Amino acid sequence: MDPALIRASQRLSETPIIIVLEGYTIEVYWFRVMIKEGDWYIRRHAHSTYEFHFCAQGECMVDTDANSFLVKDGYFYLSSPGTYHTQRPANKLEFIEYSLNCNMRKTEEPKSSLAKEQSRIFSIFSNAPCLPTADRFGILSLFRQALVEAEQRKLGYEWMLHTVVPQMLVASARAIEQEQTIVSSRNISLAEPNYRMLKIEEYVQANINKDLSPHDIAQYMHLSDKQVARIVYAYKGFPTKKYITRTKLKRAKELLTSADMPIKEIAERLGFSSEYYFNVVFKLHEGVPPGVFRSSMITDPL
Repeated sequence: MDPALIRASQRLSETPIIIVLEGYTIEVYWFRVMIKEGDWYIRRHAHSTYEFHFCAQGECMVDTDANSFLVKDGYFYLSSPGTYHTQRPANKLEFIEYSLNCNMRKTEEPKSSLAKEQSRIFSIFSNAPCLPTADRFGILSLFRQALVEAEQRKLGYEWMLHTVVPQMLVASARAIEQEQTIVSSRNISLAEPNYRMLKIEEYVQANINKDLSPHDIAQYMHLSDKQVARIVYAYKGFPTKKYITRTKLKRAKELLTSADMPIKEIAERLGFSSEYYFNVVFKLHEGVPPGVFRSSMITDPL
């Protein structure tokens, strides 16, 4: 391990950073470097804040309730509030991650064009799926600049850090927005209904661990509830709420048959309010409780 990098990380994490914007306050909880090698594992957890994971060297695997994916150097992912995730090595090589964890709190309704732009950026973070995103706007370079400032502590270094963080957030928002455009369009015109259904599917999959409602989807899509209902019914043949439930139950059946996970934890991972409610919904749609379904798959697999 690089002692200078560790020292710079420690000094960076010791620097208090609170940024007051028009309509928003950004409070940095940690701003540091994580270095891992060999066998390591970060257990399943979630935050009430936004955590940006920038891969500076090596590779790692990330597991969420909706996806499993590889993150390699030059990429990052964002775990937004309530997103459960685990992290593990992809190989035995040294892995270095730059991490920024912060809270973004609205203090008043945006009025100026600047405040509205900030609101749009934070909306991108709130709705972004937890998936790898390419660093196309120099975020790693900005982080390294912050490390140098913290290590050297020259005149005005705290001021510099208070300007670097917003630059990193803007660069991250731009990268996420561009990545979503590349992935989601799939050569489909943004005006076509197909594109909207793909966006709905991606949003539900990325937020499958939450207590989703049709209105949540409508807000994300900037459409009315009725517009979303028409799109879902046209492509799936049933109402939006039923589509959300079916998506959750499909994932539940995968977990019941492929993972030795308690039913209570499965219910929690899929955003059900309780194990009892999960059992009721599962039996209503599948004809048997989840425990019976799991037993039948073990004794008489398909």
